[in-house]
Amino acid sequence: MHRKTREIRCLIMYLHRLIYYSKNAIPPGQQSAYKEIKQILNHSMDRNKTANVTGALLFNQNYFAQVLEGDRKAVTQTFCRVCTDQRHSDIVILEAKPVAERIFLNWSMAFAGHSDVADELYRRFSPHSDFQPSKMTADSLLGFICELVKHEEHLAKPVAPRKKVVAV
Repeated sequence: MHRKTREIRCLIMYLHRLIYYSKNAIPPGQQSAYKEIKQILNHSMDRNKTANVTGALLFNQNYFAQVLEGDRKAVTQTFCRVCTDQRHSDIVILEAKPVAERIFLNWSMAFAGHSDVADELYRRFSPHSDFQPSKMTADSLLGFICELVKHEEHLAKPVAPRKKVVAV
């Protein structure tokens, strides 16, 4: 195999997206929850940037919902690490599949929390009045998270744009 061929193969990534939700297990108390979420975000941003994983995290008092994007192996390793976190339980994968491109290209971990905007948007993506990810499809949850991130971008920390990678 020629060196140039090997270099090109190294640039090819099997882009994957995983969408899941889980129940919040952080003890009640606004300061406690705020501190824990901040810690989760800071840790996620650092590790995801290193692993070339992008995504978004949604949190309200009852649930977490997250989208992870990147190389299949990196997404799997990240998700396995997430599964060991005691701050949530009852993890449900809604979707794990290959994709052609990232949605959260410039975010090592975007964040959206509970707000009036979230309540309003949720009604567009679900027939229920309160956030119940178990009643949503992967597409509706992804759409909901995307819209929330657009509205709450100022709460998240963007990373430098990544080089475009060919998805197979």
